[in-house]
Amino acid sequence: MSQAAQTSSEPGFAVGARVQQSPEAASRQGLEHAFALFNQMSTQLTDSYSLLQARVTELKGELAVVSAQRMQELAEKERLANRLQNLLDLLPGGVIVIDGTGMVREANPAALDLLGEPLIGMLWRHVIARCFAPREDDGHEISLKDGRRLSIATRSLDAEPGQLVLLNDLTETRHLQSQLARHERLSSLGRMVASLAHQIRTPLSAAMIYASHLAEQALNVETQQRFAGRLKERLHELEHQVRDMLVFARGELPMTDRVTPTGLVAALESAAQTHLRGVAVRWQCDSPAGELLCNRDTLVGALLNLIENAMQASAGCARIKIHAYRRGNTLRLCVSDSGSGIEPAALARMGEPFFTTKATGTGLGLAVVTAVTRAHQGSIEFRSRLGRGTCAIVSLPLIPGTGALPMSSGDLS
Repeated sequence: MSQAAQTSSEPGFAVGARVQQSPEAASRQGLEHAFALFNQMSTQLTDSYSLLQARVTELKGELAVVSAQRMQELAEKERLANRLQNLLDLLPGGVIVIDGTGMVREANPAALDLLGEPLIGMLWRHVIARCFAPREDDGHEISLKDGRRLSIATRSLDAEPGQLVLLNDLTETRHLQSQLARHERLSSLGRMVASLAHQIRTPLSAAMIYASHLAEQALNVETQQRFAGRLKERLHELEHQVRDMLVFARGELPMTDRVTPTGLVAALESAAQTHLRGVAVRWQCDSPAGELLCNRDTLVGALLNLIENAMQASAGCARIKIHAYRRGNTLRLCVSDSGSGIEPAALARMGEPFFTTKATGTGLGLAVVTAVTRAHQGSIEFRSRLGRGTCAIVSLPLIPGTGALPMSSGDLS
């Protein structure tokens, strides 16, 4: 044993020493491992922070671009709002914004000028009661208490409850239209006088002859009565022509009569009796309800012109029909005859002043009918078939019994 045995035992001792490390060595190895992990995590954190900083820088750039765009859009919207406000301020028509509770929230200067103050913050129905004074002849317009006439248009607000009201002052327009129509009528008087001079001269000369004969003492009673009847006929013809001239020249008519369709047909039938002797006439009224706001005497006189034209067109085989019926809120009165009809070219000119298809006549009869119909806010239409006859259709607006208006406070509040 000896040295060899001692030598063989040393390697085993070295192996055992490596397997069983000392606590200091294990602690040092753990710290090294921990530091390695720390360094690794620190590197990762540094890389993540760098990436985060880069992303933040990128987002800041994007935010700056978006913010600049939003600021540009905001500035553009502000410029647009200013332009719209300036436009509203300069509009000649009134613009009013009413919210869902019926309160006036906005109004431009034109609306303030039309309706006066206070306006903003007032209930719209109170503004209507204070400023509006509807009249039966307003039609599609409405009158203010100071006499001005307005057109009113309304529209609901799309994005919120409420209404947008547009007011347009038509007072000056209607005044100018009335003056223009009057000037046009007066400018036609020259032609009218030239035409009437011939038309009046004939019946006037005949009337003077009959009157001179009546002064003769030698005439018997029968002859005197015949001359008196012819004198009356000539004077009636003169009166009719003068009446047409006055109606055409005056143009404006006071609408003071309220007449039912039945009452109008009855008045027309009564006035036409002296014109319809020996003529077969059929009277028909299918619409007793409703009322007309009119000038009854002038309207009846104008409609007599249609009946006289129908009589002349149906000479020899006179068959005339006067038919009144209702279409919606309109009364239609048709005067038809069984005459030979009217050529299309002449039919297109019916109602023109001084246009006539007769050998004698002033051409004012149908012009008077047209003028009177328009003065009543109505219209006239002529239909004709050659060999079958002609029909004149006069349409007149009816006023409901309650005197309904195109707009009420309930419609706007």
